[in-house]
Amino acid sequence: MDGALFGTETEYAAAGTLSPTELAYRVKVGVFEGRRYGLVEPSPREWGEIPGNGGFLFNGGRMYLDSGHLEYATPECRTLDDIVAAEHAGDLIVVATLAALGLQGENFFIKNNSDHFGNTYGYHENYCIRVSPRSRSVVEGILPFLVTRQVFAGAGMVRPASVRRRGSRQPALPGPTGNRPVPPFEISQRAAFTSVDVSNRVRFGGRPILNVRDEPLAAGRLRRLHNIIGDANRSEYATRLKIGTTALVAQLLEEGWAPDLELENPVRSLREIAGNPFGGWTVRLSDGSTLPAVEVQRRYLVEANLRYFGRDDDTTWVLRQWATVLNGLEMDPMRLDGHLDWVTKFLVLDRRASKSAQGWEDPALVKLDLAYHHVDPAVSLVTLLQKQGKLKPIAPEGLARELVNRPPAGTRAVARGRVVRAMADSRIDDMIDWRRLAQRLGERSGYGAEQTVVFEYVESHREITDASAWPLIPYLNGWSDLALWNVDDPDLPHVLPLGDPFSEHQEEARAFAEGVPWWVQAIREAVRK
Repeated sequence: MDGALFGTETEYAAAGTLSPTELAYRVKVGVFEGRRYGLVEPSPREWGEIPGNGGFLFNGGRMYLDSGHLEYATPECRTLDDIVAAEHAGDLIVVATLAALGLQGENFFIKNNSDHFGNTYGYHENYCIRVSPRSRSVVEGILPFLVTRQVFAGAGMVRPASVRRRGSRQPALPGPTGNRPVPPFEISQRAAFTSVDVSNRVRFGGRPILNVRDEPLAAGRLRRLHNIIGDANRSEYATRLKIGTTALVAQLLEEGWAPDLELENPVRSLREIAGNPFGGWTVRLSDGSTLPAVEVQRRYLVEANLRYFGRDDDTTWVLRQWATVLNGLEMDPMRLDGHLDWVTKFLVLDRRASKSAQGWEDPALVKLDLAYHHVDPAVSLVTLLQKQGKLKPIAPEGLARELVNRPPAGTRAVARGRVVRAMADSRIDDMIDWRRLAQRLGERSGYGAEQTVVFEYVESHREITDASAWPLIPYLNGWSDLALWNVDDPDLPHVLPLGDPFSEHQEEARAFAEGVPWWVQAIREAVRK
């Protein structure tokens, strides 16, 4: 997609004979053990991490632990096929690692956003933009889009009685066959957990619709738009439409266009839409008037059509499918069975509920809901639905398997993947003194009556230089640069800048990768001394 670059982060749920935390830890270790899929990072990269908490993969992405969850960040992508395949590559890595550890069949990873007990975990989207995500024009311009985007991007979930308010009952709403009670079903998994519209934080201070932490991860005017309201989709069609429409809206806003819409209460509108699977959604504007959610989406679609139609294949596909889906949602959402996750899942659950004496209160519906999100094809409901001709894959066959071990073309992920592989081939991680590293980076801290170890984290190779810690941390891989200890001059480490995310940095990466074996040998000799 011309001018666009995007990536996603998926926190996997876990279930089985092992506790979710133990399973996540074992698989994380298995991913990097023997350098199977990438190279472990010695230094913590965020507060709450420990040394060796994760690392970069040969495909240019990253896998790590986050608050007890196994999390996978895709490499940067330029096309919709690549982002769909790159997401699926993470699923393949997880399933293959389970099998290699002998844990498959009794332990599972689930790509959804709620455990059905009142807890949520994230699916985040990142878009490269050329203005600050904190700017008023971006924030005000994108909120109406994100609030209403769930009508085609939601993954859907049944809400069991254990997490519903006692005595709560939805009024009947008009459906395709007349008024009927609203079942305990949300078209978005994340909506119910959202409490504020905008925040600099993700978990603390309320879960926002839009996270405005201004983290460049690139050079010059390039910034990161960090959306955390999205659901993890299983439908490739829904994933393509979700990423593609949001990328186009981001481009509209950075060009200065404004939708001239302001919601009275974005969080309330988000939740009201999510709780209605029958369509006819409306939002209340700041002037007291109401507007159909589909019309909110059309306002963005019309402008994107005027500016971008015919620009490239991805853009044209998005614009055509965006229009088709909005028309379908307006007539009857259930016509989009087999394309949108929430519609497909709702109909599966509704058929099951209609055959059960307990109806929508049947606990088996939660199991069926979770089965939809299993990433192991052997147990996934999606596999069965695909055999029935629904949720058909769109990305080229075999592309996801290719992206397990190679980066997508056209971004700096190519350079990162090449250098990470060169470091792994040189076995640089063999020289890490993990015990000494933990002692050096960790310090005891009191938290009430508890004592815990808090680790410093390293954001930049400059911090390692300033702390004279290169003998302890011989390498540091990141999104915007990669670095190695220079034993001849620790104040000037070997650094490969990756400031332009739209470039493969081919020549610089080739030269850097060719130097890795020599530099690692020098490090090995220095460690021996």
